[in-house]
Amino acid sequence: MTATGTATTGQPLTPLQQDLIALLEATRQAERELFDTLGAGLGAPVGEEGWTAKDVRAHLAAWRSIEARRLLAASGVAGFEPSDPQPGDPVDESNASIHADRSAWTSTQVAAAADASIDELIAAIRSSSNEALCACDDIAAGIGANGVNHALGHLSDIARLARAKDRFAAFGAEVEAVLQRNHLLPRDSGVMLYNIACHSALTGRTDDARRLLSTALARRPDLREYARDDPDLASMRAYLEPPPVG
Repeated sequence: MTATGTATTGQPLTPLQQDLIALLEATRQAERELFDTLGAGLGAPVGEEGWTAKDVRAHLAAWRSIEARRLLAASGVAGFEPSDPQPGDPVDESNASIHADRSAWTSTQVAAAADASIDELIAAIRSSSNEALCACDDIAAGIGANGVNHALGHLSDIARLARAKDRFAAFGAEVEAVLQRNHLLPRDSGVMLYNIACHSALTGRTDDARRLLSTALARRPDLREYARDDPDLASMRAYLEPPPVG
């Protein structure tokens, strides 16, 4: 799974650009199939926010579009909208505003926005330098935060609702294969692998969870303390405990 084509500058895509685009295309396909599997279940509640599955898809689409505009603005291209949340804005408030704007949208409108948002983010990646793509404003992951990593967290919930854990596992494997090329910063790849490990642990794939978590924590050692209290990793407690002294 390798992205082809050229950057907006006319130069070949950098390995980082290729990998980010490949990850987004994998996300596009997994997202389509998982939400299509739900069918009439798009109105079912998901997670603690009280959102429906349709709301979750609208949420993912909105943040991808915001990320695309942020990248374009950082590159000096007019793309920022005054209504977009700023990096320092409270996330819960931003999410509530996005939900209020899109809750009345139809499933067809949401699906179209989801697909368009991936195209927007891919276009922004093609026009951004590696430096811009690796920039981070004290968030868990750089470009992955509102792109693939964001989807990993929410699509895990959708997959369990749709009883499609194998489709999510295939998606996780695609993401892992791209991350093994080591073009993304460990800060970003580590948190993505961590989220795949969480899904593996929740769905009984203990060996996969242990392997993924080992790689994730090697790249993001700061996540170990968080992992010890993460309810998604309850089955990994023994693995996460520090070895006895002496």
